[in-house]
Amino acid sequence: MKKAKFTINKDLYFILIFAVNLAVLLFGISNLSISYYEAEIFFNEKNFVSLIANVSCKIFGQNDYSLRLPFLLIHFINSILMYKLSKKILKRRVDRIACLTLYMFLPGIIASAILVNFAGILIFFTLLFIYLYEIKKDIFALFVLITTVFIDKSFLVLYLGVFFYSIYYKNRPFCILSFLLFIISIIFYDFDIGGKPKGFFADTIGIYAAVFSPFLFLFFVYAIYRIWVKEEKTLLWFIVVTAFCSSLLLSLRQRVELDEFLPYVVISIPLLVKTFYNSYRIRLPNFRRKHKYVAIFTIIVLIFSSSILVFNQILYLNIFKNEPKKHFIYKYDIVKELALNLKNIGIQELNILDEELALRLEFYGVKPNLNNDMVLTEFYIEKPKYNILIYKFSNNIDKFYIF
Repeated sequence: MKKAKFTINKDLYFILIFAVNLAVLLFGISNLSISYYEAEIFFNEKNFVSLIANVSCKIFGQNDYSLRLPFLLIHFINSILMYKLSKKILKRRVDRIACLTLYMFLPGIIASAILVNFAGILIFFTLLFIYLYEIKKDIFALFVLITTVFIDKSFLVLYLGVFFYSIYYKNRPFCILSFLLFIISIIFYDFDIGGKPKGFFADTIGIYAAVFSPFLFLFFVYAIYRIWVKEEKTLLWFIVVTAFCSSLLLSLRQRVELDEFLPYVVISIPLLVKTFYNSYRIRLPNFRRKHKYVAIFTIIVLIFSSSILVFNQILYLNIFKNEPKKHFIYKYDIVKELALNLKNIGIQELNILDEELALRLEFYGVKPNLNNDMVLTEFYIEKPKYNILIYKFSNNIDKFYIF
């Protein structure tokens, strides 16, 4: 009876955490407009991300929720995979629940769940591969690894991590395969390592801190170092460390495309949870106070960082009141409201001087037409036909003119 009761409580907890996470993500989507980067993927690129976004919009209609639905679903599938993988790393159920909660509410994971991007797909195949390997399904794991070479160049880091792991533990089949896949990726995909050397190390560290939240990132660095020195080195650890160290080394000479590295690093959460609880539980209760304070403070900072990401609109009221275009969300804002304003005055088609803005407006049904008499611009002109003002919390953040 007690076991059944605990199972019910556990199931209720999972329903609760997934429901809260879904509500947070849906709220985040409600405040987004399609960015130029996303519009480029949707209209002009021919890849897996573009395919699933277009299929979703064809089925459910062309709007922000349909556009982002595939990535939302992938996020929840990844969360289930993360929990299953954590069972192979964390012995206690409470540890696994803590791991899942941290993972689902990381700023970087929230962003990957609601933006049109490849990160969720990269995380899915990586977690699936690691999980299959951990449950001794080597044939299936090898199949997943081979499949990834046909999907995207970003799996290069995965092959490198598997290669180092295989050398360390003398796993010949995985060593040979990962090396071959690495060479194939180098040959058939374009990797830019040229250009004038310039350091972006500090920028890279800053992005990692934003993706994790600052203090959780510091603990991440401590955890991977501690495992390197004292703990058992798992396949997950090798993949995480390979991605992290590679990105830092490359950032010493060039700007790194971190979307090819970040997904491998954020899946380190089980390692962080294990490191914390190992250090916490080895101490007598009277000597655990510092660990409790550090954990509470880190979680508070994490909640704050994630809240800023989701409830970003409120920053227009204070920090970016006078310079709204410097808001980090500005590139994912404005256009949905602009399209609605244009439709309200009966405009479905016009000449749009800004090509990036034109592509974004096209997603919302406002078609660019260079031959149209009406012209849309952000630059001030005297006696325009229409003024369109975009407001957030009664604060004017952008102006458009039609002449």
